[in-house]
Amino acid sequence: MFRPMTRLISLRRALVALVLLGAVVTTALVVWPLGGGSSGATTVPTSTAARGDVVLTVGGVGRIGSAGSTTMIAVSATQTSTGSPGPSAAPAGAVFATTSGRIARYLVTPGERISVGQPLALLDDGRAAAVALDQARSDLETAQLELQLKQTSDPARGLPPSAAELTAARFAVTAARRKLRLLREPGTPDVTTARLELRKAEADLAVLRRVATPVAVAAAERTVGVAYLKLAQAGASATPAEVLAARHELARAQADLEALQAGPSAAAVDAARLAATLAQQKLVELPSGALPSEVTQVRLELTKAQADLAALQRGPTSTAVAAARAAVDLAVAKLAIATGPPSPLALASARGELDRARTELQTVRLRAKPAPVRAARLAVTLAQQKLVLARRPTSTVRDAARVDLTKALADLSALRRRSGPAGPLDLSLARVKVRSATARVGVAERQAGRLTVTTPRAGTVTTLLSVVGSPVDPVTPIAVVADLDQFAVDIDLSEFDVAQVRRGQAAVVSVDALGGRRYSGTVAFVALAGIQNGGVVTFPVRIGLSRGVADVKPGMNASVRIVVAKRFNVVHVPLEAVAQDGGQATVTVVDAAGAQSARTVRLGLANNKVVEIRSGLKSGERVLATAGGGA
Repeated sequence: MFRPMTRLISLRRALVALVLLGAVVTTALVVWPLGGGSSGATTVPTSTAARGDVVLTVGGVGRIGSAGSTTMIAVSATQTSTGSPGPSAAPAGAVFATTSGRIARYLVTPGERISVGQPLALLDDGRAAAVALDQARSDLETAQLELQLKQTSDPARGLPPSAAELTAARFAVTAARRKLRLLREPGTPDVTTARLELRKAEADLAVLRRVATPVAVAAAERTVGVAYLKLAQAGASATPAEVLAARHELARAQADLEALQAGPSAAAVDAARLAATLAQQKLVELPSGALPSEVTQVRLELTKAQADLAALQRGPTSTAVAAARAAVDLAVAKLAIATGPPSPLALASARGELDRARTELQTVRLRAKPAPVRAARLAVTLAQQKLVLARRPTSTVRDAARVDLTKALADLSALRRRSGPAGPLDLSLARVKVRSATARVGVAERQAGRLTVTTPRAGTVTTLLSVVGSPVDPVTPIAVVADLDQFAVDIDLSEFDVAQVRRGQAAVVSVDALGGRRYSGTVAFVALAGIQNGGVVTFPVRIGLSRGVADVKPGMNASVRIVVAKRFNVVHVPLEAVAQDGGQATVTVVDAAGAQSARTVRLGLANNKVVEIRSGLKSGERVLATAGGGA
């Protein structure tokens, strides 16, 4: 429904448009009465059916505004510094802060054009966001360092092994394997020594039994030859194998000293427990007919293994450290002897053995002195047993060699595992910490970024709604940004008119302050629900104006006509020329002679001025301007 003034203005404009289009031509027809009387002529107003466009519009009045801020939006009421509630509405183009703080500085001025995302103001939160960001970054660096450390060396596994420890452990494994292999294979140095001793004992027995035989002489001469060989070895430089053995002994002594100073490792304690367990098992598994010497040997091994375990559990003593240092010093001395010139003491000892061998050879050749044959036979028997034992080492000796090899392998494995990477579970937990710290850094960075208030739209800053130092929060508007290149008008339509309006329909906007200048527009929004005010229900409708309109400013009053239907080049007559009775429409046609006749027509589109004639009347025919107004 329109206001009276609005309806009057609309009717007047429609009449003007109708006259300009020449849609209807109204004439005064003079009708002369028949019969030749002299009475005066009767004037009958008529209209001519014309061809043209029929346009149906609806509309109302509104106020010019920016396309994005023609209405107000509701905000939560806040408390001002005086304790009174703040505004509960703000312009639709208002820009809000996204965090709490105080305005430190405005970065724009009213009238300035800005783009999307451009900063409007800076907020001050007392460095709360900066402190949170620094803490989050520190936590992230800590988590990353922890993950990197666990990927390379787990602190829970102790310090990484030194090069000396690894070298000594490898030498120990090599020596243990060589010893076990020599015990399994014949022809070892122990077997050779046993054979020489057996031959010497047999030669001694032969000397005692009879005069010197060629065999005895040959054995004595061989002994002299061995003595010559020892003398030559004592006077010569050490072989590479002997130098390597001396260096191995020094490295092992140094590794033992470092291990004592660093304390026993978990792997060493485990190896000591294994050695004690094996020794205990060996003692239990001894057969009932074992020799006393074998029982004693096994008990000594068990005692030594238990003592080693107890020493490891107690930790290194000052005496043990001193002994380890002495072993290092001794190994250094041995290495110096092996790499230095021959020792005078070794030369003297070799010369003494040569002199004794010569004396024994002379004795054999000049006949040996009488001696108990029984003792000689016993010496031969013992030499034979020694040779047998050298050829076939007992299970106890082999087991001891296996224990040494197992311990050396366990020590080397413990050194290699020490300070290795952490397990999968620890690594997964470290990665979770890194991801959590990364997320906290992201949150802190976004919170710090909220201290810069940016505009969500492009346009012109029309108003700054606060001052520097004022407190703000996410429901406090700080500025208004309007798009002054595109305007819109909001109007309210009745339920009858809004039923014909659709988005995208064309409209004409007349601005009263500019002398009724017209601008084209388009329906941009049609409300889905009505608003009741004083018992009257209206529907808000927004009409957007074309860009670049001249002289239009926000706040100007405007009249809007929305084109809801239109027929092009159709026959139409004035709305008053049509009479309707029982759903049937008729017009009164006046011919050239002035005779009147009623004619039934089919109507089409109609507005408040003209109506379309779809059939029953042709363009150019004249009809009475008012239905039923004939003479």
